[in-house]
Amino acid sequence: MQLLDIAHWSLICALKDQETLSAAAASLGITQSAATQRLREAERRLGVALARKNGRSLELTDAGQTVAKAGQSSLPLLRQAESDAIWQGKRNTRQLTLALGHFDHPGLSMRLIRACQAALPGISVQLAKVANEQMISAIAGGRADLAFLPGAPANPDIPRRFAARDRLVAVFPKRSGPRAGETMAPQHFAGKTFLTYGLRPEPGWEYDLFFERGKSFPGKAVKIESTELICQMVSQGMGASILPSACVAASAHASEIDVAEFGSDQIRFDWFIIHTRTAPQEAIDVIGNALIPLPEVPLEG
Repeated sequence: MQLLDIAHWSLICALKDQETLSAAAASLGITQSAATQRLREAERRLGVALARKNGRSLELTDAGQTVAKAGQSSLPLLRQAESDAIWQGKRNTRQLTLALGHFDHPGLSMRLIRACQAALPGISVQLAKVANEQMISAIAGGRADLAFLPGAPANPDIPRRFAARDRLVAVFPKRSGPRAGETMAPQHFAGKTFLTYGLRPEPGWEYDLFFERGKSFPGKAVKIESTELICQMVSQGMGASILPSACVAASAHASEIDVAEFGSDQIRFDWFIIHTRTAPQEAIDVIGNALIPLPEVPLEG
């Protein structure tokens, strides 16, 4: 018979990581008084002390360390089992949750929805808005089943499937970008608000390959977590940006903005479908094939 509930195991693991009861409670989303009661109940059930005061902190006893070590090994497996169960339940009720991040152009979103419906006939496709930096945890935690993202995820444990090749293009308000035949340069962004879906520099993207790791980065950068809204703002003269070609081509405002190429220094990248481990591979393949070819701004000339 198991004496502790999963809530007790989670609290002891949180105490090992956080070292104070208030911090452990905050990490679990409960009040400090609830954490205190949970700790006392765990100690009552086991008949041993699991933590003791050390100044303003709590330190685990040897017994507490034993519980925490086992919990850190077993809790991830239990959470994965929960995610698998969630997916199985969704399959039984014919539901699929797509995570939409910053790349939320209606054209791309509808293409993805239709691809999912073609892969799994009769399913109900649900959409969840998820910040890009939380996309991996959303898939790993079972809050979403599938997402479509540029660039391979850094986490090697997240299953992914190559979907398509694309390139970055610069977008400007009408008649404010480089002239026809003019080589694209960082100076073309001078004096303009640079609209970007992420302020964090990433190697291999425009910050690294075009703006020379900050040497010529635009002075005024504004974060807009929606590539479709960026296109709309550019069309209204509110700034300029650098976006995936597929996002620009699929935008409802594509005809209202000027697009500039990087010439011989094109920045190429891959789109990937990331998904839960329990998602049926045959469905992922059908979805990936249905997305090809992506809408793309035609190359000049």
